[in-house]
Amino acid sequence: MIKLRPVLTFLSLLLLSIPIADAGENGLKLVTATGRAAIISNEQIEETRTRALEDALYSAALLGGAEIDGFSSVQAGTQLDDHFVVRPSSKIIDYDVVSEQFDDLHYSVIIEAAVGELEKADCQNRLSNNVTMFAPVVALGESIPAWLSHQPSSLVKSLYEQLDQKPNLEMIDRTDSQLKPEELTRDHTYSYKALIAGTPKVFDGDFAFATKVSIKRTVQKTAFQQNHFADVVLESSVFVDSDFKSTRKVMHQARVPIRNILPTQFMSVLASPNQTKILGELSKLISKHAAELTNAMLCTPLSATMVAREDGLHIQIGTRQGLENNRLAFVSDKSVPWTVLRVVKLNMNSAVLKPLNRQRTTAQLNGKRISFMEFN
Repeated sequence: MIKLRPVLTFLSLLLLSIPIADAGENGLKLVTATGRAAIISNEQIEETRTRALEDALYSAALLGGAEIDGFSSVQAGTQLDDHFVVRPSSKIIDYDVVSEQFDDLHYSVIIEAAVGELEKADCQNRLSNNVTMFAPVVALGESIPAWLSHQPSSLVKSLYEQLDQKPNLEMIDRTDSQLKPEELTRDHTYSYKALIAGTPKVFDGDFAFATKVSIKRTVQKTAFQQNHFADVVLESSVFVDSDFKSTRKVMHQARVPIRNILPTQFMSVLASPNQTKILGELSKLISKHAAELTNAMLCTPLSATMVAREDGLHIQIGTRQGLENNRLAFVSDKSVPWTVLRVVKLNMNSAVLKPLNRQRTTAQLNGKRISFMEFN
């Protein structure tokens, strides 16, 4: 017989929480589960089917993640009884009945379900991004040094080169064209200029941006010296899709010392930074701007508007934008129930999706906008 200290008599419940799987680790995932229920009578077949479906849904939720809650209770004397309850830690977002069958004893239902959590990700980590860089806009102050007035073109070139080195960006150089969304989205069928020179094309799911470079001189005076600075501002406006929807503006600025004027010329030369140091500061600013610009595009959700056709719901993004077969997407609209879809057919710039739940018709989802799940 085991003797317990008196204090243990107060511990009638010892709570345990043992996680088996983290359903939110990879967002939503598809699982297949089977539910079964014993047939009591043919008159109660619908009730039996419902119990089998509930069993399948419970099993699917467990596949998405589960927790074991346990406690120990003290019975008469010193006998301990252990109790365990297994419960799902994930949610079923949507499901479809794949098949169902029954015999004399049991009713069986097989379902495919999307389980997990639909939490908004801080960054979608898009795998493939096509980015068109348009002509920069340059604004220079009147009193900046002549050699500094030639730097905007070098800064833009450096920005393009740094972005081009990013593994997830495919850069397209259209710095010969101005980024004017209202003009680029016009019908150019009868435009002589468009026929001769060509119009920059941005596909759905792709990005476009143009950078404004502003440089002006600022002077701070004290009793014995003048400190001259170049106030440099980089501002990039980012657009997405063929209709050039504005997504984000990325801006960086820096005050760079360019000259110090002291009582003598010799002292002024010694105190003033050389061009190499100034260009180094500008290079740091470009690197910071390129990093945040990249992050802004990689974190933009991949989304599209669906068009219903006989074979499914069509979108104008595909493998070029990083899509793969069976990729999951979702649409949440007040006019239709929450719906999970997956990619069933892929081309370079298009894809076909079908709802996981076959009770959702293509007519219901026509014109709805979908967002794809976070990329790994």
